Amino acid sequence: MARNKYPEKTKKLIIEKATELFLENGYENTTLQDIIDHLGGLTKGAVYHHFSSKNDILLAVMTDIYADNHLLADWDKVLKSNDLNGKEKIKKMFAMSLSDTDEMRFASMKVDYKKTPELLSDYLNRTVNHLAPQYFEPAINQGLLDGSILTDYPAELAQVMMLLANIWLNPIVFRCDKSEMKNKFLFLCDMADKMGLDGLLDDIYPLFENYTK
Repeated sequence: MARNKYPEKTKKLIIEKATELFLENGYENTTLQDIIDHLGGLTKGAVYHHFSSKNDILLAVMTDIYADNHLLADWDKVLKSNDLNGKEKIKKMFAMSLSDTDEMRFASMKVDYKKTPELLSDYLNRTVNHLAPQYFEPAINQGLLDGSILTDYPAELAQVMMLLANIWLNPIVFRCDKSEMKNKFLFLCDMADKMGLDGLLDDIYPLFENYTK
């Protein structure tokens, strides 16, 4: 296959094969040469024409996985629901994220964020500047109106809860044993109670424990 004859098909093939290998062997155990060996004769030059590094391929894999992700569409439906108060909406969105198959797929790749600062930066930016204001802050504002949430800082509360849940509590980012992870979860529950989100994470731990396996 000529390198530039079908550039989009070539790029798609690289992403597809890289995704398969990352899921099967883990990101750290997959080399760039492993990916090349599964591309049906494509050269290293063809890969570098589209991607500057294995990390760059990982970013494309992550974008591809989340492009078809239905979680945010499901969150939109929760936000528009007339049957839930603000706190119930946040709780449901937390539960949905812990049972999301694409999140679990990405977790299974066992990416070491210490070695992929670009990915961590993207994840932090997405958490603070997209997920928090677009999904959690509106639910918190509703909770203020319906009395289910008490806070003077809705935007900051949305950002902190998302950072703690998405980054600090995320076993993909900070690896720790089950005992340490449970303590972190219980601390987050206690913290949520004190920030006006009392009872928010009740009954969610079994879902979280399943997510961390």
